Amino acid sequence: MATLPSRRTMLTTLAALPSLAVGGCRAIDAEVVPPVVDYPYRDATEPTETLLVFVPGATDTPEDLEKYGAIDLLRERGCEYDIAVPYRLGPSYLLGHVERDLHADVLRQGDRKRRIWLAISAGALVSFSYARTYPEDVDRLIAYAPYLGPKLIIDEIEEQGGLASWRPNEPIEDIERVWEWLRGYAEGAERPRLDLLWGENDPGLRSLELLAAVLPEERRHEGAGEHGWETFMGLLRGFLDGYPPGSW
Repeated sequence: MATLPSRRTMLTTLAALPSLAVGGCRAIDAEVVPPVVDYPYRDATEPTETLLVFVPGATDTPEDLEKYGAIDLLRERGCEYDIAVPYRLGPSYLLGHVERDLHADVLRQGDRKRRIWLAISAGALVSFSYARTYPEDVDRLIAYAPYLGPKLIIDEIEEQGGLASWRPNEPIEDIERVWEWLRGYAEGAERPRLDLLWGENDPGLRSLELLAAVLPEERRHEGAGEHGWETFMGLLRGFLDGYPPGSW
């Protein structure tokens, strides 16, 4: 049986909905069909050895990725991987079983040598949670402006001197467990490479800077903008200039 999130988690999640997706708040349906949209590499006669899992924000859609040119940009810059876009994030996130759903999505993609996760906003949060739960499925993370929880948790981390020294107060919930996993980057624990992208005026700047502080400088990618498609696409272009998909 799936474990439902606590009342605190539900309330803080609902309050944060406008920041959980780069496209802002949008109605979240009870079910999304199809749950995954596939963009196979056009020149491949069989599944590519590397799979790019592109996880949108809570209310963003594959159509948004197409509309703003994210898929085309990746292809133009040499992405020769199959791309899978899980499209059940919003309902699953609120119901508390997103990792289980995403795992089923990944299994349906078959055996791959590597799985790279490119994730947006709340999609980045659940990608972190997924990597914590299924580390064998995540070889690299590229995260744009992850939603990292409510103000009370960010205050707590800051009051304790930052992520490296932070220890959560009871009760410990899923969001704290994600932060504990992220603390592993400060401790030299085994973690997939994480590149963090964010806009300098993002509403979640405090939490993003806490995470950035435990990453090497070359894995921090700050640019102009707030929290939206224009900022994401600009940062993605800049990231691809320095790290084309063939180098991933």
